[in-house]
Amino acid sequence: MIKIRALRQFSHYHAGNFSQFETREVKEEYAEALIGMELAEYVDGPAARSESGHEKVPPKKPGTKK
Repeated sequence: MIKIRALRQFSHYHAGNFSQFETREVKEEYAEALIGMELAEYVDGPAARSESGHEKVPPKKPGTKK
């Protein structure tokens, strides 16, 4: 189980309803998916917050728009 914080209100099929800034422990695969969709952030764990208080996020690669 990994502790995450919701960045906004959303609902997840397996993890349930989240309120904005709610902190909850969820299964690792759910946490990774929600963080990947930018719906949540790690509270502590592999991508713990940096000294500045911001989550460590790799820069996004530029895409092409058609």
